[in-house]
Amino acid sequence: IPIERSFLYTAQNPTMHRAREISAILLDMFNSDALDKIFIVYTDLKNGLDAEAVSTRLLPFHRKQFTAAAGAQQDSASFEFSPSISSVLDNVMQSYVSGFIYSALVDSFCSEQNARMTAMDSANQNAEKILSDLSVQYNRVRQAAITQEITEVSSGAKAQKRKHSKEA
Repeated sequence: IPIERSFLYTAQNPTMHRAREISAILLDMFNSDALDKIFIVYTDLKNGLDAEAVSTRLLPFHRKQFTAAAGAQQDSASFEFSPSISSVLDNVMQSYVSGFIYSALVDSFCSEQNARMTAMDSANQNAEKILSDLSVQYNRVRQAAITQEITEVSSGAKAQKRKHSKEA
């Protein structure tokens, strides 16, 4: 899919202002028919251990997003709009797209921070394991050196004892 425009580094410091800038650009392009569809791809944090890449279609809407739930009553009363329906929808669309983009930016930021935290925790556990292994290895080498010294001293003492026994 050819990428029309990329917004780099927006998830590192997500702000509603940046989300509004992005949504204004996208809505202008959509309203001028430069774009047929708007999708947003972001990382969604499912839980503390699981994140997944999600692609969501923002515009145009799918009908299934607005179908009534099974058993729900549908109101057939007419509504009166003041200002016009189009101005209400324009305002709602701007807020909807901005809010969704901001939510995606925050989700991506949380996913990235969680991944960093998990990686640092794993690195810390690995470092502790390496330190533990090195400590055991150091203690074995130190103990072997002490044992060697004791053996040498003991052998020297026995040799001296034998030498004195033979002289006497």
